[in-house]
Amino acid sequence: MNKKAIWGIIVVIIVIVLIGVSANKSKQSNTVKIGGLYLLSGPIAAVGEIENKATQIAVDTINNAGGINGKKLEVIQGDTAYDARKALSAYDNAKLSGIKLFITDGSSPAAALRKPIIDEGNFLIIPAATTPAYFDGENRTCRIALTAKSFGPGLANLLIKDQYKRASVLLPQNEYGQGLAKEFTNAYTAQGGKVVITEFYDASPGAGDYRTSISKIKATQNTSDALIFVQVANTIEPMLNQIHELGWKKPIVSDFYTIENPSLKNVSLANGIEYVTYQFSSKPQPTDSVKTAAFKAEYFKRFGMYPIYTAAATYDVISIIADAVAHVGEDPRKVGDYVSSLKNYPVTTGTLTFNSDCEVERTTAVAKIVDGQIVNE
Repeated sequence: MNKKAIWGIIVVIIVIVLIGVSANKSKQSNTVKIGGLYLLSGPIAAVGEIENKATQIAVDTINNAGGINGKKLEVIQGDTAYDARKALSAYDNAKLSGIKLFITDGSSPAAALRKPIIDEGNFLIIPAATTPAYFDGENRTCRIALTAKSFGPGLANLLIKDQYKRASVLLPQNEYGQGLAKEFTNAYTAQGGKVVITEFYDASPGAGDYRTSISKIKATQNTSDALIFVQVANTIEPMLNQIHELGWKKPIVSDFYTIENPSLKNVSLANGIEYVTYQFSSKPQPTDSVKTAAFKAEYFKRFGMYPIYTAAATYDVISIIADAVAHVGEDPRKVGDYVSSLKNYPVTTGTLTFNSDCEVERTTAVAKIVDGQIVNE
């Protein structure tokens, strides 16, 4: 083969490569990608399932309305399995696709991802994780959830209102449990309450027998007025059964993540439990905004059930990112500046005002399970 033919082949190869690169860039430029680091497996995979459902609705709603400045939205999912190491691995994999804007949930993944997100100049927003470790003064780590700083005082106020002055506390040995214990104890003792015992149970994925921890709590029954109990994992039903079987008879007070846990299918197991929750009702309400009503209706149409807060909040954070990108582009710093500047911003779960830390303040509500049904108080 002569030199002229060889050079001809080289030119053809170069042209093909350049066309491929150009086409790839064109394809990328027509898509806005978000990394959804979800709880797709592990002890709270039921939460990941409803967040995935809400994601489908959010993406379809945005794309059917023309996308983001004409670009299609795509959420690339990775599995954190409610585990810090797996969350970091899922994050690293997503970065290989050039993703810089992320969503995650669960206190352990949130706490693990906070620092690398900041160090690497990316952006993260959370719909429901509660860990105090996420407070960092940075506006590229955002959150729209009630936190342990809200649930702790909320539980303390509820106990004092009911004149329960002595409390036993049973919490998971994880980010949320540790943070909640601190916030509850500080708020409760400041109002004259006394914590009789604080027991942290094994919250690892393989755990299922909680009788040792429950027995320690049961031993304090004669000196306690009520039990603070939290279980966010898929073993909520076995744990409630074990609490009843071991003879705890005093009132139980809990939180949204326990009582509206998607894994709690037999809600009657929680009969009589009061709990601190969001000012968001899953079922349609006369006071729902047009946006909220439309989301609830679509969720019910697709999945045959109404969305709990966690689903609606996932829809909200995707919508917030899409709105930010539409206004300022995909630069994570500009996205963080935009989101943290939002005031009285309407979403399906209410009206949000972000502070400079890109956190929102929400007001808690109280509900109770009566005859297997949620009754707002």
